[in-house]
Amino acid sequence: MSRSGFSRRTFLQGSVGLTVANFVPGTTPFAHAATMEEQTIAAAKAVGKADVNGMIWSPYLVPMKPVIAEFTKETGIGIGAVQDISIFDAPQRAMAEALSRSPQFDFIHIDSNMIPSLASAGYLEPLDEYIKKAGFHLDAVSDYAKFMTYGGQTYGVPTDGNVHIQYTRKDLIDNPDNKKRFADKFGTELKVPETWEDNLRLQEFLMDPSKDLYGSGNLRNRANGVTWWYMIFYSAGGFPFDDDMKPTIDNPAGQYAVDLYLQDKKVNHPEAANWGTPQMIPRIAQGHVVSCQYWDGTCKTIANPKQSKTVGQFYFSLVPGSKFTGKMVHRSISSPLAAILVNKYSPRKAQAAYMALWLGSGKNSIPIVSDPVNAFNDAWAKEHMKAEPVLKAYTPEGIKAVETNFQVVSPPIYLTGFLEFQDALGKNLSEAYVGQLPAKDVLKKTENEWNAIIGRIGRAKLKKDLASYKAVMPTKAVPT
Repeated sequence: MSRSGFSRRTFLQGSVGLTVANFVPGTTPFAHAATMEEQTIAAAKAVGKADVNGMIWSPYLVPMKPVIAEFTKETGIGIGAVQDISIFDAPQRAMAEALSRSPQFDFIHIDSNMIPSLASAGYLEPLDEYIKKAGFHLDAVSDYAKFMTYGGQTYGVPTDGNVHIQYTRKDLIDNPDNKKRFADKFGTELKVPETWEDNLRLQEFLMDPSKDLYGSGNLRNRANGVTWWYMIFYSAGGFPFDDDMKPTIDNPAGQYAVDLYLQDKKVNHPEAANWGTPQMIPRIAQGHVVSCQYWDGTCKTIANPKQSKTVGQFYFSLVPGSKFTGKMVHRSISSPLAAILVNKYSPRKAQAAYMALWLGSGKNSIPIVSDPVNAFNDAWAKEHMKAEPVLKAYTPEGIKAVETNFQVVSPPIYLTGFLEFQDALGKNLSEAYVGQLPAKDVLKKTENEWNAIIGRIGRAKLKKDLASYKAVMPTKAVPT
């Protein structure tokens, strides 16, 4: 007999009876272990009904609406007023909200690289207590969940992985005539590029502007082009600051990255410096590009016959790497990484937090990342990597590439002042690309501007931030 007065035999007999009752109409079913989604609903019910207001770009919100509707049905927590603001314009607006301590938005959907800046401004609500009460776990691929943390706390829930993968024209590099010509000229096989130098050579060899076929499909505009420089710089063993927060880009690794970055001009479309994703993705999908590193959601566009003329004509793979350090190093990047952050000044912050967790469930986010029309939210969770709707949307090869690149994914500058650091570097790179700034001056000018930013924010403050920045950097040189 146990202390409660029940023997083990009596307990087991009772358990059998309860199990049987599960299948008998009118009886009380056996209480099963609550799933993460059920625990999230229970925690959300406890904080009361409310409509939460947010800032989110409509292409991201539309595929979330059915998932939110289910949450609203169960909890009474729904979407209220929403401001439709582009993911590229949201950071500036969010900083204005933070500085004014505005309660207007209960949540914001934004590039998570803004977490250090917004948390430092006191605007963000830590999510760890909500995560604990909901029994929530962020089952992101590899170490990707770290991108939601800063200063030892969790501040975001991702909806969009946005990792870059390599796209290489399968039909062009598998063409027997192209293979022979390439082998005759270079004495090596024409194949998916392993290094940045391989990629440039491939692009130069196969491009044919007379047929509107250009080597590169990479962006070189001021807002987004810098993303590609980071991948090259990190793969060359570079890191932007030393432990005393002194800039460390005006060095051989930095110059190597600038040189490769600028050589893209000879293989890219003449108007690439003015283009963003709305111009470049259609060109990739319509077959005007040999190879590129691009956001993983482009897989969905390429695989969709209603949007693409290149279905089945691309290899999806690991981004190129560099042997600059003496060994092969690959570094992909995720920027902007769209995530839901909660406003600390909101009177409905608990409701907003639980809605974010609901949307961040691997199970619940499957229809969000696999939406064939509103394709902005990209796969990021372990559950996505095996879900049939996701595999269908991206193709199995595409999902394999996503999973592989997540093992070596990096952030841009993950520090307070991200926007300022990013804009200074992006401006100087873009000016060099169009010939307004000598290539040799890009890094020195950027370091000078960064030192001014460091002075405004405070070196001591930023030295503390470095721990969070280093924590989200990948540890593997090459994916396993």
